[in-house]
Amino acid sequence: MRACSTPALDRLRSALPADRVADDPSTRLAYATEASREPGLCGGVVRVRSEAEVRAVLGWAKTEQVGVVTRGSGTSPTGSARPLAGELVLDMAAMNRIVAIDPRDFAAVVEPGVPCGTLQAAVEAAGLFYPPDPASSRFSTLGGNVATSAGGLRAFKYGTTRDYVLGMRVVLMGGELLSLGGRSLKDVVGYDLMRLMVGSEGTLGVITELTLRLIPAPRARLTIVASFADDEGAFRGADAVTAKGVFPRALESMDRTTLEIVATAAGRAPEPGVGSRLLIELDGGEAEVATEARHCEEGLRAAGASEVLLAKTPEEQTRLWSERRAISSSVSKMAVAKSSEDIGVPRSALPEAVRRIRAAAARTPIRVLAYGHAGDANLHCNFLYDPRRPEEKRHLSELKREVFEIVLGLGGTISGEHGIGTKKIPYVTRALGPLAVRISQGVKRLFDPDELLNPGKLWPAEEVA
Repeated sequence: MRACSTPALDRLRSALPADRVADDPSTRLAYATEASREPGLCGGVVRVRSEAEVRAVLGWAKTEQVGVVTRGSGTSPTGSARPLAGELVLDMAAMNRIVAIDPRDFAAVVEPGVPCGTLQAAVEAAGLFYPPDPASSRFSTLGGNVATSAGGLRAFKYGTTRDYVLGMRVVLMGGELLSLGGRSLKDVVGYDLMRLMVGSEGTLGVITELTLRLIPAPRARLTIVASFADDEGAFRGADAVTAKGVFPRALESMDRTTLEIVATAAGRAPEPGVGSRLLIELDGGEAEVATEARHCEEGLRAAGASEVLLAKTPEEQTRLWSERRAISSSVSKMAVAKSSEDIGVPRSALPEAVRRIRAAAARTPIRVLAYGHAGDANLHCNFLYDPRRPEEKRHLSELKREVFEIVLGLGGTISGEHGIGTKKIPYVTRALGPLAVRISQGVKRLFDPDELLNPGKLWPAEEVA
């Protein structure tokens, strides 16, 4: 049994403070889905506030054989934080303390419910820098970022969340506590169980504390926006920038359809003659940034940019980046429904991947837009459709399958940063191969033999022995 029952929940209530457990209909409905908007079934919610309470919950879950789905702020677009069959949702949002910021160790110790943006602001006030920057950083939690190894806008230069985890405390199913890593910058003792936890989407354990690596804050930063007349201009611009020996901390592309949707959602007319746009952010020493900006402008104009703008003040930078950060909300506002996939390919294959994806979409009634991280070739392909029309749902399923075949055929991946959840499970074996899936399922059984931690996520059920 993985679903909650009323007697089991009553026993959990007796082990926790009175206000922690809720199973009223409105609460269960609110926690039944997340950003994927896929329907789920929640059997109850427990809002924990301490590691001791997490241990009590997972001890109870093991005894009662109840499934547990860990949730931060519910920003997962893949269904990884969605209960499927009446499981208990473990809400970690109230565990939101920044325990310590240590400039000498270049480390921050945090609870998993801290929003990424909250930590960023706190460490920057101390002259430090936490580079991972998912687009949802204002509200996505650090625990969720680690569970999916979130990437974001700065991953091209600085890497993803995986590269900034020094240590963690994890509660295993049954309530055992596993302590991994610490504040040492180097640690090569034994198997890297900490890296195994990063990206595991709550299927192996529940993170209760994180030690994250910090770096010195860059002294200067500058934003550049370049416009191009054609759809592939932004990709040419990205190559021109790196060919100049410049490695920006952000290199973001937006295609024509994306720009039109953002403009329309904001109540303004799309800019005529703009087929794609590239956003670049440089950082480093002041002289270094100034030199790199000159190289960027030279490369961008040589690549055919019709306009190159430089923003030096914080206000100008915020204005230019607001368009990029508004994409997801704008698409949700303008489309009846969307399905977003974060595909990744080798940088050299990016233009070809987008051409093939657009050609595949042109054979269907589905509208496609492609934007995202041109620096590391991790694009967000949004497919806009009307779920009230059965033929469009059928076309969407077929198109996504074709898109993943295109990506894998070019040596790419079906997910660069969002994870698998439930939405991409049908493609996991094709992406990794049967042997890798069987080995991974063996790891899952070692940590969670009863399949109680986030059941039905990440791995195909038919691969379980």
